[in-house]
Amino acid sequence: MGSLVEIFSAVASLDIAFLLNHVETYIFWFFGFYAAGYFFTDGKKAGITAFVYGIIILFTAQFIFELLGFTIYTAIGLFILYLGRLMVLTFLETSKTLKGYIPLGYVLAFFASVTIVSIAGL
Repeated sequence: MGSLVEIFSAVASLDIAFLLNHVETYIFWFFGFYAAGYFFTDGKKAGITAFVYGIIILFTAQFIFELLGFTIYTAIGLFILYLGRLMVLTFLETSKTLKGYIPLGYVLAFFASVTIVSIAGL
């Protein structure tokens, strides 16, 4: 969480150089989360959705990985993560009543994959 404190400190002190450096360093993630937010909301409130889901995934994942001492970013972990997301998102997209829960399914598939990888010890 040290990085989050540094970002808040830079925003509070208007440290433009630090913020621009951070944006340039993580521009892929910025546009990736914005594209996901745009896709999940059909263009409505894309920035807010991207921010909320980005914070949920990035900071809770960082906390979980530091707490448990493992990472999901291994070959088998990523396989389970992507396969789980594929199944959940395909099911939600084809369902007429559950279509509005695609962003929640995306986030919950991540946490389910983390749980499976940690229990199985992969």
